[in-house]
Amino acid sequence: MASVNTSQDQFHCSICLDVFSEPVSTPCGHNFCRSCIKDYWDKSEVKQCPLCMKTFLSAPELQVNSEFRDILELFKKIGAVDDDTSSPGHPSHVPCDLCSEVRCNAVKSCLICLASYCESHLEPHRRVQALKWHKLVRPVVSLESRACNKHNKLKEFFCRKEKSSVCAVCMRDDHVMHDVVSVEEELEERKTQLSSMKVKVNQNVEEKTFSVQRIQTSVKQRRQKVDRIKAEVMKSFAALVALTESRKEKVIDLLERKQKAAEQEAEVLIKQLQAEVAENQRISKELEELLQSEDNFKLLQGIPFVSAQTDFASFTPRDQIFLQVETVRMAVARTEEVLNEQVENIVREANQTEEEEPRDPQTDKVFNDELEKIQQEYATKVTLDPNTAHPSLIVSQDRRQVRNGGYKKKVPDNSSRFDSLHYILGNEGFSSGRLYYEIALNGQTTWEVGVTRETISRKGLNLSLTPENGCWTLGCYWGRCQANSNPPVILPKRPEKLGVFVDYSQSLVSFYDVKSRVLIYSFTKCSFSAGTVAPAAEIPNASFESSLWKRRTYTGTSTNSMIYPIFRPSSEEMGVPLQILAVRCKKRK
Repeated sequence: MASVNTSQDQFHCSICLDVFSEPVSTPCGHNFCRSCIKDYWDKSEVKQCPLCMKTFLSAPELQVNSEFRDILELFKKIGAVDDDTSSPGHPSHVPCDLCSEVRCNAVKSCLICLASYCESHLEPHRRVQALKWHKLVRPVVSLESRACNKHNKLKEFFCRKEKSSVCAVCMRDDHVMHDVVSVEEELEERKTQLSSMKVKVNQNVEEKTFSVQRIQTSVKQRRQKVDRIKAEVMKSFAALVALTESRKEKVIDLLERKQKAAEQEAEVLIKQLQAEVAENQRISKELEELLQSEDNFKLLQGIPFVSAQTDFASFTPRDQIFLQVETVRMAVARTEEVLNEQVENIVREANQTEEEEPRDPQTDKVFNDELEKIQQEYATKVTLDPNTAHPSLIVSQDRRQVRNGGYKKKVPDNSSRFDSLHYILGNEGFSSGRLYYEIALNGQTTWEVGVTRETISRKGLNLSLTPENGCWTLGCYWGRCQANSNPPVILPKRPEKLGVFVDYSQSLVSFYDVKSRVLIYSFTKCSFSAGTVAPAAEIPNASFESSLWKRRTYTGTSTNSMIYPIFRPSSEEMGVPLQILAVRCKKRK
């Protein structure tokens, strides 16, 4: 609930100085207790208001001010009003001016007497009829400042020209031609101004608090996004490590199996050879015995049988190297190279995403004014190309203004001219770098401004101003401004002066409200160029039995396309022209 700032004196009757009891209003608008004003008039021959001294022919009929009474009761309930009947004295540090020895605290100050009184010394102001009309307020210290030093009269008026309080004599002598009002009127006006200022300050606080909350939310969302990406990176690299480990184990296992098979084959051959060696040794021993025998008839009985010798000359043990070390090194080196390249691509894309990330206009406003830098560094001279203009459009001689003429003129027909839709392109095309230009939109009821690829369709009605068709524009239709994305984005404000910034390398098109110097909308990741992707040569790794793995890589080639500023002025016949402005840098205050 908004706080109410009011003085408690507004809830006290100026006659009895107590909180109002059954408040009634006089025809002049002042409030009194019913009993107080009735007693006051009964004791006076002239019926007049005790405050403004307005005289009535007879005692007016008094009506209870029910609205004021309800407000009074409400403030009593919330404790905003102190009842003098329940609290005999208001606590204050202003001493009574009439106390001699022990000075009591004053409960009221009289603006007529210019003195402060305690409860006992205030009694005459409650009792004496001549003092009842005095203006009593809560105790104040500097009563002397409320009196005119020159005429020793109360400063009841305020001179707005010299911004000072004056008395009635000063107003008559020195301020007769000045704008002079009563002090009460000036106070009421200043309270109104303070209330308005307080509302603006509170709004400013709310806006900045909201901006802080938006930034905190953005940071929190960014942290959550980064945590998700980190988790995915760790998961992906863990999977890559697991894959590499499994492939390593597969190669090692294959090597071990090949070695084991070779060892088993060699063991069989060794056993066969060892058996034949033993048999040959036995035969050799028999032959030796026959040669040394003296019984010649044994030689005639027969010679031991010698079996045919196994031919081991063609045997080659399976210990040849079937996988060269250099082949392994080259395969791992290629894998490492591809991995490094892909990781660099990831890092590069992360940096580009940081730069191309759509900005919040409120956040931009909080941090800095980027428009000044853009105006200083990238302002580009842009003119109109009459050869592309629809026949109904009229282009100025300096080629910086265009309007709708209302009828088709006889102009040369060419392939670059719009024949059905009322568009015109800029004369300068761009295929690199950054550019910035500004357009005045005052008086334009409907319009479109932005940039487009040179391949935009210029014949017939088959044209859609969407990024998919190579157009990045802002437009105004039926009093509503929108970014022509897919779907369109409605913008809260129609700019009077529009700034268009294009960063070709970052694929960015941004629109600024030059007057308020804030970002309106940004198209990111714009497809300015048409890219082609072709397969590169296959890179095989070392293979045995079958390839361990194969990898096909793709390389992208792109050709920079020209982009041109595009404009459509208001359809009103001979209306205010759409104008390209000369960029003037002006810092935001």
